[in-house]
Amino acid sequence: MDARFVVADVYDAAQALDGETFDVVYTGSGALPWLPDLRRWARVVERLLAPGGFLHLAESHPFAHTLDEAAGTTVASDYFDEGPHVSTEAGSYADRLAATTQNTTVQYEHRLGSVISAIAGAGLRIEFLHEHDLALFAQFDALVRGPDGFRLPEGRHRVPLMYSLRAAKPGRPVAS
Repeated sequence: MDARFVVADVYDAAQALDGETFDVVYTGSGALPWLPDLRRWARVVERLLAPGGFLHLAESHPFAHTLDEAAGTTVASDYFDEGPHVSTEAGSYADRLAATTQNTTVQYEHRLGSVISAIAGAGLRIEFLHEHDLALFAQFDALVRGPDGFRLPEGRHRVPLMYSLRAAKPGRPVAS
């Protein structure tokens, strides 16, 4: 694959790429909780998109973050508390048994409405929003691995664990 890697603060991406634009901007699962300012992020995405280009976002569903970690079905925290949430624990968010002694993390639980409003407010047109009852990792002890990810066991009420959306920048793609 012919690729170029640019290291920059996400909010400085448009400047770091000297105004270059792209047909697709992809933001993957686990990115948004680290960002304190969704509106600023969405404006950067809009600047990075060529006319007719689109954002594809796949992210953990914010409702899933309200659920208790064991069963994954009982609401244990406030959906409307977007943070910041500061925690200091041994291990890391990726491996709670990691051999680190102390890590401080700051995360944000951006509500679905906040994400969509930020994207629409940047001038992008929402083309679809899909909610999914699967996760890419065992987010809760009760989740069962399947061929396409992790879900609650058969017979349990389903809850949204992820969502995906596509939003386009108005305009016609520039002919190449």
